[in-house]
Amino acid sequence: MTVEHYRVCVVGAGPTGLTALKNVAAAGITDLVCHEAQDATGGIWVYSEDPERPSVYKTAHTISSKRLSQFPDFPMPDDYPDYPSNAQILAYMRAYEAHFGLSGYIRFNSRVENVCRQPDGRWLVEVDRDGERHTHTADELILCSGHHREPSVPELPGSFDGEQIHSVFYKNAEPFTGKRVLVVGGGNSACDIAVAMSRVAERVSLSMRSPQVIVPKLVGGRPVDVQFRKLHKPAFRWARDWVIKQGLRVFVGPYSGYGLQQPDFPVLSRHPTLNTDILECIRHGKVAVHRGIEKASGQTVTFAGGSSGDFDVIIWATGFQLGVPFLKTASRDWSDVTKVPLYLRMLPENEPNLYFIGLVQPVGCIWVVADLQARLVAAEISGAWQRPADLGDRIARDNLRDAKRYKASRRHAIQIDIHEYTAELNSLLADGKDWRVLSAT
Repeated sequence: MTVEHYRVCVVGAGPTGLTALKNVAAAGITDLVCHEAQDATGGIWVYSEDPERPSVYKTAHTISSKRLSQFPDFPMPDDYPDYPSNAQILAYMRAYEAHFGLSGYIRFNSRVENVCRQPDGRWLVEVDRDGERHTHTADELILCSGHHREPSVPELPGSFDGEQIHSVFYKNAEPFTGKRVLVVGGGNSACDIAVAMSRVAERVSLSMRSPQVIVPKLVGGRPVDVQFRKLHKPAFRWARDWVIKQGLRVFVGPYSGYGLQQPDFPVLSRHPTLNTDILECIRHGKVAVHRGIEKASGQTVTFAGGSSGDFDVIIWATGFQLGVPFLKTASRDWSDVTKVPLYLRMLPENEPNLYFIGLVQPVGCIWVVADLQARLVAAEISGAWQRPADLGDRIARDNLRDAKRYKASRRHAIQIDIHEYTAELNSLLADGKDWRVLSAT
């Protein structure tokens, strides 16, 4: 039976959900509830040995620096390193939760199973809480459940007799000690896992289907995102790619020297991989590099170009599908889209009380961007800001712009230029009534 009603319902109590709660409450709206499927806040930053629970792996650190990964109104501790560990990030998020008094809004072990719109426009939210079904209604629905939910695993031609797992279920390298491991992918997770495996496995190979821009996390003794920030002004956009390429020639050299494919595209048209160790592992012979998989037979995997190898395990670090499973009855399936129909990657055209927070892929920190998104959502709910009437035109305009900038793929469907994006959010917030803005940049 539906016995409760809330003005605002937030789904997910990871970093983006916490900042959504904080900003909505700060706008004077305390009639809100947050559903968290797990037994604690922190989302994927809660490291867990449970093989069925998605979480960061044991050795995970941020790929954005401390300075650019802290909320503007809640700095990280001074003794944190440039790139904090997952345990430090979790401690920081728990401190944020306590500082802003967010715990009372959160219901743990409360998994949203379905949402649907009622005739009066409100949302009916169906929840599994500790094995029991509960429902309630809400005027506003804020989705903060992230885009690291549904693993994407490509079809493997042939058959493979060894073990296969997706990277979201990888926890630590110890269980793979002495094994022959193939990691598929070229992103941050793939390279991190390959480096960790190189310390314990008998042999590690990395299969990259296409060229990848790999960037050291430190350049000139400083975090690379701090250095890149100097080029963020729109007037310099035309020169950024050239400057970055020249810097990579100095600090990395030609990728062909590592046995990698040389990128033949603008650097900023793909999401780069930030990893200092993988290039050293390749040059030290600890990680072998192959092209994309052509076929598998037994435990033998053959790669494009003719090379092959025998493996005990394949780890698919091949990303995630977009979309929110429990929203399928109320919204279209986005699992295969290359363009997301959301203004600012937040607002659907014909759903005035539905918001997506954190559904972005920046070269930078997601939750700092999410803080600004949450400010805008709170501003609209509280009446301090009104969304533009031409939302559909703006969505089409932005998707056309991004189609020219980024590769047409699921991975880049939610790509943003973090500096332009935060500037646009700040501009919209500044246009609101009596809305004080703290810039993320």
